Amino acid sequence: MRTASLSRTFVLLLFSMGICLASCVLSAAPGNATPSQGLPSTYADFKERCRTAAVTPEGAVKMYFDAVFCYLDPARRAEASKMLRYIMHTDANWEGNQRHVTFLRRLKDPSLHYIFRSFAAGTSPENGYRMSPDAYRLVFTRKDRQQDYTRVFLRSSGADSDRRVWVKQYPDGFWYVINNADTYAKVRDPAVSGMGNSHDADFDVTAPAPQAPPAEVSAPVATRPEPAESVAPPEAQPQSSERSAAPARPAPAETAGPSAAQPQPAENASSATVQPQSVEATLPPVAPPAEGGEAEMSTW
Repeated sequence: MRTASLSRTFVLLLFSMGICLASCVLSAAPGNATPSQGLPSTYADFKERCRTAAVTPEGAVKMYFDAVFCYLDPARRAEASKMLRYIMHTDANWEGNQRHVTFLRRLKDPSLHYIFRSFAAGTSPENGYRMSPDAYRLVFTRKDRQQDYTRVFLRSSGADSDRRVWVKQYPDGFWYVINNADTYAKVRDPAVSGMGNSHDADFDVTAPAPQAPPAEVSAPVATRPEPAESVAPPEAQPQSSERSAAPARPAPAETAGPSAAQPQPAENASSATVQPQSVEATLPPVAPPAEGGEAEMSTW
């Protein structure tokens, strides 16, 4: 009887161990959310973690976001710059490269940090993309293998579709991020206005944004009355010319309406040639505003 009870206990023990091992394997699957172990403290720590994490495409993306969240902290920016340089497999002057201008501008602007926080599981525009950089998860949906690179797709709570990250395996056996454009593309703005977050310092970065436009609008209004005053003095000059000579009276009528007086002598000379020139002269000012609008849209 004792032997039977011991054997049953041993079987139950093995069964419970099997369940634990199965759960560990499922949690490490690439398609599931990858938990964070806390941000690396130094570049040496980051590089040591890459030896075990960057052996897969998902692990390389995870290390990339660790470096990003370190860079968001100004006190850790010097070490984080080296982390990003390593995981993106770029040179020492990567921060001066025009390719990364938009990426760096959004890394350094606290009001845009929610773009990167949107990739953490559990965030949303409604909760202001609240997350902890030391305990976050990335949710990978799928990956597309190509001959020279692999595209990894992951969720962003502020985007309607999955975002892509291009990674490549180099001869050293590790995977590196070679295209991160989707990770800093615009997402939905955080809806923090109606949440009553005035007590939370994490949301202070959104306050200065609406204060800039009113200062710029008030400046040109003060300068508009000045041209009106400068028009008054020319009215006194034609009066003196009328006193000196009588036939000079029709001249003020022409100066009063310059747009009406100019086409009349032109029509007497050659009415067929001058009119199309005046129409063409009005067309060029319309073109520059259209080009300016396209440039603004292309930056997003």
